[in-house]
Amino acid sequence: MSGSLSSIEKTAAQVLELRKSRGRHEATGEKIDAYMASRHADAALVKPAEDFREQLHEEFHGTDEAKGLRLPWRGVADKWRVRPGELTIWSGFNGHRKSMVTGFVLLDLLTQGEKGCVLSFEMKPKKTLRRMASQAVGVKQPTAAYIDKFMDFMAGKLWIYDQQGNVNPERVYGVITYCAEQLGITQFLVDSMMKVVEGEDDYNGQKSFTGRLQNLARDLNVHVHLITHAKKTGDETKRPGKQDNRGSGTIVDQTDNFVTVFRLPELKEGDSGPDHLLYVDKQRNAEDGWEGHIALWFDENSLQFHENSFERTKPRRYV
Repeated sequence: MSGSLSSIEKTAAQVLELRKSRGRHEATGEKIDAYMASRHADAALVKPAEDFREQLHEEFHGTDEAKGLRLPWRGVADKWRVRPGELTIWSGFNGHRKSMVTGFVLLDLLTQGEKGCVLSFEMKPKKTLRRMASQAVGVKQPTAAYIDKFMDFMAGKLWIYDQQGNVNPERVYGVITYCAEQLGITQFLVDSMMKVVEGEDDYNGQKSFTGRLQNLARDLNVHVHLITHAKKTGDETKRPGKQDNRGSGTIVDQTDNFVTVFRLPELKEGDSGPDHLLYVDKQRNAEDGWEGHIALWFDENSLQFHENSFERTKPRRYV
């Protein structure tokens, strides 16, 4: 009996070894198939320089529109543009009106023929639309008729992702991909990263999220605006820089543009200086790599931001 069992055990061992061997060969075969597929894919991306002749001409002598979309402020029209295929991070302290500034920028982009989607995980849609309606009409309390005009103006231009609270990064990627491919949306405002990557010390999560957003912007040829927060300090009268962004340093490394929104300390009575400064601390793809600041005057009545104190008294009418 013992000899019979030994024979069975030997046979079983041989079968097991054969299965292991097949598994190794199958795994190797899968790796080879994947390798060959990647070679074919990479081969299609290796192109002669002459294929880019037209793009190079456009880079040097293209139309003004080819340089990117203008921001609401004429003074930076030749210094800073919103270009497709890029990620812009808007950072700053809490209460320094990051969401309001980016909402105003998005509103202006919509008037240039863009389509936008707001993914605000901190405000309900009606609050987001309330701010943008005031900015579009030019008054803080628009009439019912102007509210309808604003909503008519937004038809086919603006979408809202109605989700508040913490959100899984995969859902954000999915929403952006769907909106870009199925709805033709070109501008995305994500407010904010801390609702997607919760832990301030989750550096790998932050790196992965911003890296994926940058890849999506490039691959889908859209622009993603991501709001982040600056580290808390004991003195918010000193403006934070890109090294003061909360979280991993790779966030700044991976983004195409980095902008700090800074609300200046309260002005003395009679002082006509600006009350906000936008610091463009990084601009990877600009022709001259311009970095600098933009002085802005905030109008409490229209919630608009202007380049000088005179314009503040005459808000723009988008509708």
